[in-house]
Amino acid sequence: MKTLCFILLLVPSYFLGQEAYHSSLTETYPNIYRSEFKWVDRRIVFEPNDVTIVTETKQGKDFEVLNIQETQLVDDRLILICKNRSKRKITIVFPKGQEEFLYIDYYYRSLTTNEEIQVRLHIEEMQTDRMEFFQN
Repeated sequence: MKTLCFILLLVPSYFLGQEAYHSSLTETYPNIYRSEFKWVDRRIVFEPNDVTIVTETKQGKDFEVLNIQETQLVDDRLILICKNRSKRKITIVFPKGQEEFLYIDYYYRSLTTNEEIQVRLHIEEMQTDRMEFFQN
C-alpha cells in the first residue's frame, strides 16, 4: 500500500484529466559537452492516453501527437514511452518526485546518426480551456 501511495504522489495530475503547459525555452543536448538554448513558443498538453505538443513556427502551428504506449517509474522518475504518428519512439521523462516540476525531458533517436537526442522543455503550467487551446 505504501508503494501505491508513493506512486500516486509522483504521477502528475494529467492522468486524471487534461493538463496544459507552456514552454518558451528549449534546451538541446546534442552531446555531453554543450547544450543549445532556443526560444520557441510551445504548448504541451497531457491527456490520459496522449501528449500533444504544439509548436509555433513561421509557417503556422506544428502539431505533434504522441500516443502513450507505456508508463514506467524508474529511480523516482515517471517515464512515458510514446509513439508519434510515424511510429517513432519518443520518451518523455519527468523530474524526480522531490524536484520541482519545471521541465520535462524529451528523447528521440536521430534519423541520420541514430544518436539519442535529449531535449529539455522548460515549462510553466497554463490555465486554459480545451476549446481555447485548439482555436488559437
